[in-house]
Amino acid sequence: MSPEPDRPEDADPTPPPQGGPPAVPPVPPVAPPGDPAGQPPAGPPHPTPPQAGPPYPTPPQAGPPYPTPPYPGISPEPPGYAQAAGPRPRSFGAGVGIGTGIGCGAYVLGGLLAIALISTGLVGFLIPFVIIAVVGIALMFSARTRPIGTGILIVTAAAWILVLGPCVALLAPGGFT
Repeated sequence: MSPEPDRPEDADPTPPPQGGPPAVPPVPPVAPPGDPAGQPPAGPPHPTPPQAGPPYPTPPQAGPPYPTPPYPGISPEPPGYAQAAGPRPRSFGAGVGIGTGIGCGAYVLGGLLAIALISTGLVGFLIPFVIIAVVGIALMFSARTRPIGTGILIVTAAAWILVLGPCVALLAPGGFT
């Protein structure tokens, strides 16, 4: 073996200097301007100079910063994010409320007509109310008018149970025997 190593890793490391790292003198803390006690200076704050433009330079742009639609190969609007094509449809409950109002108005007018037709007999008295029920049933066949028909039929059921049933019982010849 040779007395000198072939590689630097094989050499003996140099021993660290005795006494540790060199000492750095401490830096005294610097107090902000103002009182010796560290309080801010008294008086109004210094006004900031007005800025003429944005705080950073804007590069000039020849066109829009992004490509305009239609993008090549991409649809203009992803599915599900487009705005609705027309007005929002009414909810079912709103349609039932509208049908209930229409039914109440129809039964008021039907009652006036029934009083005028009472001289023709019981059938003449019932014809306006049967027509209202038939119109409510006819409205149930279309999905668009089904909520309105439901409201009219709710009023029809209430009117037949609370008003027309007792009236027919009183007006029927011979009553219910």
